[in-house]
Amino acid sequence: MNRKTIGTLTAATMAILLVVSLLAISLAPATAANGAGEQVYDFVGYGRAHGVGMCMDGVHYRALAGQDYHTILNFYYTGITFSRTDENRPVRVQGRDGQIRTWSMHDYLEHLQEEPNDSPMEELKCLYVAARTYTLSCIARNKHAAQGFDVCSSGDCCQACDENKNVAAYPNNNAAVDTTAGEIITYGGQPITAAYCGSCGGHTENNEDVWGGTPIPYLRGKPDTFCSQSPRYQWTARFTKSELEARLNSRDDTAVGSLYVMDLSRRTPGGRVKTARLVGSSAIKSVPGSVIQGLLGFSNTKFDIVHSNFDEYLLVLNPNPDKDVVRFTFMKPDGSTSEHDEQLAPKSRFTLKVNDYMQFQETSVRVDADEPVIAERSMYFNYDNRFVGGSNSIGVTAPQKKWYLAEGYTGGSFLTYVLVQNPNPEPADIRYTFMVPGGKPNVVKTQQVPGNSRTTIRVNDVPGLANSDVSTVVECTSGQGIIAERSMYFDYAGRTGGHNSPGVSALSSTWYLAEGYTGPGFDTYILMQNPGDKTAVVQADYLREDGTTVKQVYSIPEHSRYTIHANTVPGLESRSFSTTLTSVNEVGIAAEHSLYFNYNNSGITDGSNSTGVPAPASDWYFAEGYTGGRFDTYVLIENPENKAAQVQVTFNLPSGSPLEKAYTIKARSRFTIHADEVAGLENAEMSTSVHSTNGVKVVAERAMYFVYSDGYCSRKGGHDSTGATAPSKTWYFAEGYTGF
Repeated sequence: MNRKTIGTLTAATMAILLVVSLLAISLAPATAANGAGEQVYDFVGYGRAHGVGMCMDGVHYRALAGQDYHTILNFYYTGITFSRTDENRPVRVQGRDGQIRTWSMHDYLEHLQEEPNDSPMEELKCLYVAARTYTLSCIARNKHAAQGFDVCSSGDCCQACDENKNVAAYPNNNAAVDTTAGEIITYGGQPITAAYCGSCGGHTENNEDVWGGTPIPYLRGKPDTFCSQSPRYQWTARFTKSELEARLNSRDDTAVGSLYVMDLSRRTPGGRVKTARLVGSSAIKSVPGSVIQGLLGFSNTKFDIVHSNFDEYLLVLNPNPDKDVVRFTFMKPDGSTSEHDEQLAPKSRFTLKVNDYMQFQETSVRVDADEPVIAERSMYFNYDNRFVGGSNSIGVTAPQKKWYLAEGYTGGSFLTYVLVQNPNPEPADIRYTFMVPGGKPNVVKTQQVPGNSRTTIRVNDVPGLANSDVSTVVECTSGQGIIAERSMYFDYAGRTGGHNSPGVSALSSTWYLAEGYTGPGFDTYILMQNPGDKTAVVQADYLREDGTTVKQVYSIPEHSRYTIHANTVPGLESRSFSTTLTSVNEVGIAAEHSLYFNYNNSGITDGSNSTGVPAPASDWYFAEGYTGGRFDTYVLIENPENKAAQVQVTFNLPSGSPLEKAYTIKARSRFTIHADEVAGLENAEMSTSVHSTNGVKVVAERAMYFVYSDGYCSRKGGHDSTGATAPSKTWYFAEGYTGF
């Protein structure tokens, strides 16, 4: 996806782009999805040493594959030729004991300790041709002339050499020296600087990207697939957050206080960290990758933080004719916050990746704008290597004292979480009332949420709620108000994934649900919650696309949750439909729908959820939408009135140039727009607004199905959300996670 942010940092933000790395792989989860345990940072690295020139691990496996030493040397050094030198020429060598000895070139090479005696012969030939050449280059550039010798015995500086080596014990090495006697590598008639390293980690490097200076034509970086066969090709390391912060804060150039983000995205073409940017509570600092390598004890700079399993995005539509400044405030469970400001173009859509500002974190978000906007949140995840998919939710515009969540299930392979955001500075006391089918006694739990923070309840762990359908009332009994959402992860008959929705803050005797489908691979459920003291008698009007209506009546006991499996309703077989729920005895209820699917029987499996809306409206707004790659976006419109609706649908693009389309929605029907098929929306990020031009009010939702690729793996799924009826200057999101 073309998910791009162009950020401007304020002094309060302490936020920066998260790595979109070239190298990370999935390891065992470091923290639970609900944040249990101390946060940890898993690192993965490749190879060792600088990576310039010849990779000895690659040489080893090329030799085993039958390549001769000239072929191998021509691969690692670009545009070279082979020449000869005097094998008996003197070389001044500083030994490990600090003494300077003068040996012949032949004797010096026999004392090298670079490769073991049992190495393949073609590998040893490569080594000694390169080592002979490298020695001449040291002499030619007077590397150690001021110290009175030509080369030293350090492998970190010149070449590993041991004056006490028992030469006779290395017959194969000696044979390789003899076989290649006098042979050197030249470029332009001069001996090359024949750099070599132990393991390049899959890609050699350009000399200037590692050491600086002028590019050298024969030291060009390139992929090396043979290197990956080595057992030292990949390495890993793990640090707790406190351990990592202690090391960073141990020196002035890396001290940033509490670490928010370690940005390792500035890399060489071969994948080594060129510059690390550290973002914390007290500072933002940039240091060479070698500094982080040294602090953490890594073998080279080709390393990365293991990629998170949750990617979170905030989508913002600026419907105004002028630019709009938007502030994103991130709230963590410990009460700490950080901020990030963006300027949005007029009549445009903007995307912010939360991982770029809160790395491996649980976080709630408040969005504040100078002029009213629309905001949504999308998440794409692989939770616990079991539940792969995505979720989406419209934000809410204000804290409330009470929230109703109709959906919830703890049976089978379903996990249900309730997320509560307290955006106020003082603590909030919370009471959760859980309701199950049949009006059984409610289960109650209490909790305090600190100011400016968020908390998570795993409903499966609440005593008395095992293996049950469950609805929830979340009530703020002290404090100024809260925001409540619910997230679920599941395996529904092999359809794995997750979905999320905010609660509704008021009951209603009427609810509208624009989306619904019972075709192949789809199951649709209508969920109702009756928290009152009287049974609710509810009439469901299922509005089909052809304008016909299927009616059913249901009784919802007091203090309970009720479920309708729409696929079993006569007349809804293999249909697209919208639903109007009316409590005929005016008992207030809450309502949602959930869909579980195998989209087009393509293997894109997941589930989606959305709350109902209590009334149709003339205007609906959606911040999210994408038609690129393998994303399908649909706009679903319900017309519950007895007159056709004329609607204008406006697709707002990041460029600020809107695309407008007009549609007619038949009376008492459901209508579907497949945005991918709208001319001009090919491969587009867009926000959408729906406006009724003839006064007939409608209901709108947006559904998306996707194969989301983050550069590491693909996550297949889908999500759905109701729209907002008006822009707002403030939006809240209780849920948010950027970790494992």
